[in-house]
Amino acid sequence: MSEIKDNKDIEEVKESEARYNKPCKPDNLCCACKDGPTVVKNESQCKEQCCKPKTVRCPDIREAKCIPALIDRIYDYVHLDNEQTRCAKDKTFEIIWAGTNNRANLIGKDICIKTITLKYDCLGIDAAEIPTEIGLNQTITLVSDPCSACRTSGCENIYTEYSGSTTCGEGTGCCENGRARKICQADITPNSCNLYIIVDGTAGCIPFRAQYLVDGLTDSVMGLGFKDVDFFGQVCLPDDRRKVNLRSMFDVCVSVPCVAPKSTIELNESAGEYEFTANIFASLLVTEKLYVVVKDEVAVYTTPNTLVATNGGFTSNCEA
Repeated sequence: MSEIKDNKDIEEVKESEARYNKPCKPDNLCCACKDGPTVVKNESQCKEQCCKPKTVRCPDIREAKCIPALIDRIYDYVHLDNEQTRCAKDKTFEIIWAGTNNRANLIGKDICIKTITLKYDCLGIDAAEIPTEIGLNQTITLVSDPCSACRTSGCENIYTEYSGSTTCGEGTGCCENGRARKICQADITPNSCNLYIIVDGTAGCIPFRAQYLVDGLTDSVMGLGFKDVDFFGQVCLPDDRRKVNLRSMFDVCVSVPCVAPKSTIELNESAGEYEFTANIFASLLVTEKLYVVVKDEVAVYTTPNTLVATNGGFTSNCEA
């Protein structure tokens, strides 16, 4: 009997807790809940998660309708590139790890480099604006897109995307499909943010890891000593419009296929660090995608009522 009573008490406690945590729903609008206070527990939804862009499932094409639209159309697109090679001499690599408790054992041993790793926060163009010559006597300014700026503190002046606008034809339409004009961009400075060249190797039979911090791609003393880059080519501009937009996207790529040690590992007593010097063989490839964009009035075939809105991403306990 005692066991049955205890079980009954437990069931009453569970039932009481269930009523306590159950959301209040009065029988009608004039009556308040009589089951005591309501406790609502929610999972935090503040964490940023992956998402997908909005897509539309195409229904029967026979349901499509033709509607007018004002769009940005790509009138022309050119791909420009500039490649350099460089032997940066006598760069100092600092030992950051060694397979020995006494790093003095590394001193004087022959160095063998096995792997080279590049680590960086940002690569881009070190300029807020890029002067661009179009045609024979016209210069426009491509302005950096703030959304493309490097997010690392202290490196906000590195960008990868630019945009601007220019006038083209005088409305004469002498060329039916557009007029080819030269484009020239000079003295563009590529740059890096927190670019480390990390090497793994052995000193004698002792494994180690060392690094070199590149302080600017074009810096000859603390960097790799590359030159500023120039771009030139031809782009097709419409001859019957008074204004076109230019959008430019840059990609900066650094490759280091070889690090050649020039000394053995030594102790820098003033800095208290073990280090060695080496020549860095590197290449730099800067590419630019330049788009000529015009506004166009077009007729678009579309299907109505196919775009479904989401609720903004958060769920609620409140009933609609």
